Amino acid sequence: DSVVEWMRVGRWTKDIDYGEGSASAPGFPPMPDWFRDSRDFGALETGLRQIGFKAEEVAGLMGGNWHRFYAENFTPTG
Repeated sequence: DSVVEWMRVGRWTKDIDYGEGSASAPGFPPMPDWFRDSRDFGALETGLRQIGFKAEEVAGLMGGNWHRFYAENFTPTG
């Protein structure tokens, strides 16, 4: 697919980088049964809580860590 092709043939390399794939199987690896697509994020959050993660840890894993990173590092200056 075009997105995968773009990621694999960038300006940083002359060779194709297949990442987790290979020349014979160049696509993304299959999704696990418990996480088919973005609609399953709720199940991911529930699962993290069920195995003992604290609410603040779950919040970080569900996007809070990225939000904090961007807020702290990509702010306007001047």
